[in-house]
Amino acid sequence: MLDSTAIILAITISLLAIFVVIAFLMGFFRKMLSIGAYMGPNATIFAIGAKYTEKENLENLLNYASVNEVVADIRKEGYLVENLKDYDLEIEKSMLSMMLRAIEMLPDDAKSFAEAYMLKYDANIVKRILRAKYAKVPKNRIYEMVYEGRNITKLIIQHMVEATNMEDALAALDATPFRDCIRVWSESNDLLKVELTLDKIVLKRLVESKNALDENAQEPANIFLSMLVDIYNIKSVVRGKVAEMENLEDLVIEGGYELSDWKLRGMIDARTLDEVLAHLEGTSYSSLRDIHDPFEIELELDKMLLNKVNELSLTFSTSAGPLIMFLVAKDFEARNLKVILKGYMENLPKERIRALLVGGAS
Repeated sequence: MLDSTAIILAITISLLAIFVVIAFLMGFFRKMLSIGAYMGPNATIFAIGAKYTEKENLENLLNYASVNEVVADIRKEGYLVENLKDYDLEIEKSMLSMMLRAIEMLPDDAKSFAEAYMLKYDANIVKRILRAKYAKVPKNRIYEMVYEGRNITKLIIQHMVEATNMEDALAALDATPFRDCIRVWSESNDLLKVELTLDKIVLKRLVESKNALDENAQEPANIFLSMLVDIYNIKSVVRGKVAEMENLEDLVIEGGYELSDWKLRGMIDARTLDEVLAHLEGTSYSSLRDIHDPFEIELELDKMLLNKVNELSLTFSTSAGPLIMFLVAKDFEARNLKVILKGYMENLPKERIRALLVGGAS
């Protein structure tokens, strides 16, 4: 009897050990498959890179004698500027083409995350049209300033541009992810609130898309999004205070890391910009307390974000780190190129151009 009990116990323990080993191996194989799925896309991402966020490459552009030399240099990296009159649009389109090419190679979960990030470029098209309508820019000029996006189709663009007033222009967004902007405008008639709402919609969509990521990609995404939410909230409160807006609590979003609810509440209730920034004491953003220009505050936040995603690309090089770096850095790269080309064409001092860049030359 004892022998049979011992045998049963031994078999049970052996089976449990086998199940543990199988579970371990399955987890290991899942991790290896996840790493394998990112190997090709990450190799492409590192090959394309974002060289115009690096000090040496930015300084090379600033040392050229003419804008044509700059255009020739950036062409080698895929930025095809054919007409300096439309340099900003051509840089954007070149950037989007590079980004979409890399995104197509991603595993499905990462592709959904990247596509959620790309919604920001649709939001930018909407902002551009609304600003132009608000400033009563001629229709033909507005058409020259925009291009079709993923959600903002030619028909929506036409509806917005041809609209006789802002209400009608915003009504065209009813069937898009940006429909909430219609309500915000009707309640406030405040273009800045509409723009901040567009940013909020993009950020919320991106936060939601994180849940679809493979577990190995979740950690860098969580770190990135927590910082992105913090930065969005700081920018929103700073802009709102400068514009003397009310109900700023409607513009902030949950999900940050260093800015707790009570810190955000204190920032919203602050009477002055200095008081807003004082609430950043004890956080990674405390250095902003020494900056008094709202534009420079935003620029410094952008530099912090770029540094963080560069760090993530190295720390999480076998999962979503390089993708996150690529999405953010390419955006800043395109912005840097626009600043440099504009600076050359307007004969701005090199120091002035350098001060506006996000990256190693700043």
